[in-house]
Amino acid sequence: MLPLISAKGSPAEVGYQHGAQCREMIRKNIELYFQLFHYYAKLDRQGAFLLARKFIPVIQAFDPLILEEIRGIAAGAQVEMDEILALNCRTELMYAETLPPDGECTALAVLPEATISGEALLGQNWDWRPSLLSTTVLLEIQQPGRPSLVTLTEAGIVGKIGFNATGLGACLNILKAPVGKVGVPIHVLMRAILNSERFGDAIYRITCMDRGAANNCLIAHADGFALDFEMAPQTLDYLYPEEGILVHTNHFTSERLKPLDANLTQFPDSLVRLGRARQKLARRVGRIGVEDFQEVLCDHFNYPDAICRHPDERDPEPEHVQTVASIIMNLAKKEVLITHGPPCQNEYQLLSFKNL
Repeated sequence: MLPLISAKGSPAEVGYQHGAQCREMIRKNIELYFQLFHYYAKLDRQGAFLLARKFIPVIQAFDPLILEEIRGIAAGAQVEMDEILALNCRTELMYAETLPPDGECTALAVLPEATISGEALLGQNWDWRPSLLSTTVLLEIQQPGRPSLVTLTEAGIVGKIGFNATGLGACLNILKAPVGKVGVPIHVLMRAILNSERFGDAIYRITCMDRGAANNCLIAHADGFALDFEMAPQTLDYLYPEEGILVHTNHFTSERLKPLDANLTQFPDSLVRLGRARQKLARRVGRIGVEDFQEVLCDHFNYPDAICRHPDERDPEPEHVQTVASIIMNLAKKEVLITHGPPCQNEYQLLSFKNL
């Protein structure tokens, strides 16, 4: 089972508690990511620090409280601020001069009209390096002035996939497009989405931020609404559900953004995963339940580059990818079903956060 870490208080206090409780995992994460920074971007330790520091003014302008929390994590973990800053900019540092070489993640949202229970479901497989199995955590945060939240993230990183007390949830897919400039790091954006009181606040955070790279955010609400945002450095587009279903993988599907796509030559399985998930959900519209989500997220068609992803032995070992965690969120009940590792090999564990 994934470690469940609870933190409460001001941004500095939340960060400190996160850092102190995850100290050894954070130190391992730092070691792992600095190896990846060197592998992908040829950045040594000082080079990674210099690049990460360029994000400080951007984060400060976007959300100074998140920057305070990053400082708190460093204090709690008893590591350098630059190291935690680099973790929170890890996607941007790894691909500073190049494009991501790997596909990852299949995200699903199903609205009440399409589910058997009449409740909104949101989830995804988070696909990444097998070594990250030991540094992945579920973080529960209570914070004054902002919604309490739960996020599946990596030790030392402020946020990723999750939901908050208002019923707002968010999933993430990495996309590929020509790198733009220093912009808001994607993990900082994901935390800002989860900090949002209203759905419109989350849209504002997505549409008004200073973007430097391509990403995709799928956001949904317990009241029965969802939107997907495909983002490139200079532009973005949005997608609505069809028949109560919204699925995204790792390529641009917007007609306006397709000309920017640099994804499919690198990971053609993104097309397969998108079509397979839609196919399985579409035949169950109006009757979709948690079991259907699990069936989709365990799917092995096109193995090993499937929805339930496993390392491809044709790839170099540093580029191996697998499903590190699978998560299904009931946004109305504030419940999470989650696996630590591929869902085909691990039981989903039920966690309830009704007091959020």
